[in-house]
Amino acid sequence: MSDLLIGRLIKELRKKNNMTMVDFSKKIKISQPSLSKIESGRQEVSFSLLESICHEFEISRSQFFQMLERDSIYHQTSSALNVEESVDANKEIENKIGELVSKMTFEQKKALYIFLFSNSKE
Repeated sequence: MSDLLIGRLIKELRKKNNMTMVDFSKKIKISQPSLSKIESGRQEVSFSLLESICHEFEISRSQFFQMLERDSIYHQTSSALNVEESVDANKEIENKIGELVSKMTFEQKKALYIFLFSNSKE
């Protein structure tokens, strides 16, 4: 995983927990400029610092890496699609979804249908 994605996730978690950079940096015992570098992907996070970060957010390292994987997939997908709202982008997304669905089993398609139906705005 890249330092940038790790930093983005830390920033996202910090903001979700309504913490300023100053407050959070004090809690994890680093300087605010160091936290800024971490959040912008310009500084690596040591294992011990990651432990402190996870402790403050009340998540396990495993949960942190699961979130990181989710974010990584999202950013890769967004980059691959070059997502901007337009007719071409919409068609490209529909085509990609069609390709993915065509490779699914019947059970996977049923599960996808249930998911989409339950999340539709009707």
